[in-house]
Amino acid sequence: MKTIRIMLDFISGPLWKDVFDTQKKELVTGIDIVDNDEYLQQLNEEIQALYSSYYKINYKDEPVYFDEEQEKADKEKMLGLLEKLISRLNEINDGSFVIDDRETERVRNL
Repeated sequence: MKTIRIMLDFISGPLWKDVFDTQKKELVTGIDIVDNDEYLQQLNEEIQALYSSYYKINYKDEPVYFDEEQEKADKEKMLGLLEKLISRLNEINDGSFVIDDRETERVRNL
């Protein structure tokens, strides 16, 4: 059984994509029902854009600055998006994967 990891990182959506698809020429999860679900991919991109917006380049005398205050201000928005993402994953899960959510609790504790 495969695992879907939910992790946030700069310019990476919460769906951890670690398989290179030679047909699509991009990273994917390797789970077709996940990779081909348009709504799920839209949520992934929306969360990625929000999280990546916290990174500032050459800001406050730092080459890369992470805006923790903005992340805290967006806490409820991010939790809502993560909830939608996980709900959709549960909805389409045909038993071929499990969800390893490494972000919801972290965000909840901000």
